[in-house]
This record gives sequence, structure tokens and C-alpha cells, in this order.
Amino acid sequence: MRRSRAGSRARQSADASTLVKMARRLSESGSRIEDQLWQRRLIELINERLARRNDDAIDAALDELAGSSQRAYDDLADIAESCAESTVVDIDGRPHEVVLLALPLLAWSRYRLPTTTLAASVVENLTSQFSGHLLARDTRVAIADHLYSIDQLPEAFSDVRRLTEQLGDAAVERVALHVDPKKLREPIAMLADTRYVLAAIATPAGGPLFHWQELGVDPDAKIGALAAFREQVASVLQPAMTGCRFRVLSPNAFHAALRMADRDLREFSLEAAVAYLKLAYDFSPGGLAAAYGVFGDPEGSAGAEVRVGLAKASDEDEVVEGVVWPLLGDEEEQTLEDVEKALRAVGIVKSVAHTHRFPLEFCDDCGAPLFPNSAGHVVHAEPPEDSEDRPATPLH
Repeated sequence: MRRSRAGSRARQSADASTLVKMARRLSESGSRIEDQLWQRRLIELINERLARRNDDAIDAALDELAGSSQRAYDDLADIAESCAESTVVDIDGRPHEVVLLALPLLAWSRYRLPTTTLAASVVENLTSQFSGHLLARDTRVAIADHLYSIDQLPEAFSDVRRLTEQLGDAAVERVALHVDPKKLREPIAMLADTRYVLAAIATPAGGPLFHWQELGVDPDAKIGALAAFREQVASVLQPAMTGCRFRVLSPNAFHAALRMADRDLREFSLEAAVAYLKLAYDFSPGGLAAAYGVFGDPEGSAGAEVRVGLAKASDEDEVVEGVVWPLLGDEEEQTLEDVEKALRAVGIVKSVAHTHRFPLEFCDDCGAPLFPNSAGHVVHAEPPEDSEDRPATPLH
């Protein structure tokens, strides 16, 4: 008999309550043995929900903990992310652990940043770079043949797990994972943004993922290996990034890579905006003025961000480009200091820091964020009216 929706909601509520209680007990644990017990039980329950492609109980538990226990929230979020980005496959009768990796690229362009199917030769070369520079013996790697934007990546834990399983199966067969671009969302046009290559590594259960984790290898070998890997990958991906200036970051587990890329993108976006204004309109950094302040809910910092409006120093009311600098859990005062340092680093010496908090306002017509000018008004970033050189598409 088909279960009623009320019964399903009751089960989800019970699961969420159990997750909350276990996460609280884990956050209160005083020993490694107790930590491991609660972690095992949380992993079992979360994996059971993910296997059924149902995130509701996990999301509900996180929502409850977000307002009551930050430590328990962090513990539960870490375990949920780990479960989503890992799975187990069988290879030749032996269990292998699989982890989903993301390789981020920071990129900017006067034109649309690419989201594209990667050529078979590029995927093959990337596979060789992973194996040659990073991976331990007895591992296998599979790469998805698409260059993703952040908008195209899976968001729900169960969707991340599904992609992990698909790439894990591809690693078993030693083949690339083909991605149908028609099934992905259209990315938002940005001046600077992240692009991602996704891969999965399969290693015998309990074995090392990377060669610097192997016995007898100096763990500091990681530093040189990642530097060489990034250099080679930049050359491999150059054909896919035509018309872009980009920087390859180090690969990491899916959720950790996204967080690190978000953090690195903040200063990169400011550098890109200044370089773009110089290239497109011949505005020197010294001829620019910046205004910035915190935008967000006046009652809290959730979703808050710093927005930076850039204008010609001779006309500070008209913002010609804007940069969004997410707080990402950082203290607002420290973040404002970081923004000021970044402005100085790119050559902008004239700036105004607004101390009052702005509401999170967006353009009613195009949805773009509004930016502060030196007078403290929020305005749309508009290209200079007297400039003959305009970008090919609207960029925000």
C-alpha cells in the first residue's frame, strides 16, 4: 500500500530529530572513542537517506542546529558532506573507496566564460596529469567531460552522491563520464567566476589517495606535486579557455574545493575588475575610486556580503563596475579591512568605507546586484557612456 504523505512527513521528522540528537551528543563528546561511535551512527543514518535520494531530514536537522548549536551544526554538516562526496565500489572483488574531487579554475573574460564539453584528448591528458602528479599506486581516476560553472554543479546532498556514484562507476571501468550539457542549467554571465573539472578517485579501502600519503614518502612532496600539476593543467585547459585569463587551483574533495574557490575568487574578482576596466576602457587603477560596505539582513550576518562599487575618480557617483565579496563566515570588521588591503594591492588609493549596513538590493529588470557609490547610494553598475569599446554581453 502506498504510504500517506503524513506518514512520510512523520518519518522525516523522526529522522531529523534523531540526527539533531546524535549531532548534539557528538559535539559534547570528550573522547575519540565516543566521537567515532556517534560518527558511525550518523554516517549510517545519512547514507540510508542519501540512498533513497531524500535530503529532507538532513536539511531539517541542519536548519534546527543552525540556530541553536554551531558546533553540532558543523559536525553534522561535515559528515553529511563527506557522505555525499564518497561511496564504495567493488573492483575485482575488493572494496574501493571513492571520493569526488573538484578542480577549480578562477577565470575572467571580456566575453562569456565557457561552460563546454571537454574534448576527449583534453580529458585523456587531464587523466594522465592526475595519475602522473598526484595519485597513489593502485588508484583509479575518472573525469567528467564537462567544464562546469558553479550554477551547474549539484547542490542537494543526494545529487552530489548520485554524481559521485556515476563517476565511481566510470573509474571502475577506467572511462570518462559523459555529461549531457542540455540537462545542465544556463550559467549566469559574470566578469569573473569559477569553472570546475570534476573527477573521482577510487582507492582500495583504507589505502592512500595521493602519492605523498604512501609509506616512506615525504608528506611535503605534496607541495611540489600540486605546483607541477597546476602548471601542466593550465596548459592542457588553455584551448577550452580561449579569450580568458585564468588561474588553476589545487583539487580537493568536492565541498572543500568549492569553499576554497569561493574564498580565492573574492580577491581575484577585484583584480579582474580592475584589469577589465584598464583593458576595455583604459582606466588606470590610480584613476579609479572605490566605495564599499556590508549588504545584508540588519538582524544578522546570514547571507551577508561586502559589495564594492568602482567608479572613475573624476565622477564617483557613477559606478562603472562592481564586485561582490561574500563574508563566508568571516567577521565583518576584518573583512572590510581585507577589502581595503586588496584595493591598495591593485593600485586603487581612493576609497570610501560605508559604516552603515545596506539592504540586499538587486536590479528589478536584470537581477544584478546594486553597488554603493561614494555618496552612500546604491546604483546599477553601468559602462561609461562615452566609451566606444563595450563588452560583448552584459557582465555583473
